[in-house]
Amino acid sequence: MTMLHPLFVADVLEGFEGTLDEVVGRVENPDLNMVLGALRSRVTALRVRIEEATKRTEASQATPGV
Repeated sequence: MTMLHPLFVADVLEGFEGTLDEVVGRVENPDLNMVLGALRSRVTALRVRIEEATKRTEASQATPGV
């Protein structure tokens, strides 16, 4: 099985965020709208964590001895 690069996963999550942005506010059911908003927040938080961890890893690999 091929492993996916973390930044690719972050890009996919960013696409989910955009889709959720389009959906939130257009759903008639306020409870569903609230759940979708919460999901969007969780997806955003996960994407940011992946990006930050990947940047730290790449920076430490680029700087020997750190």
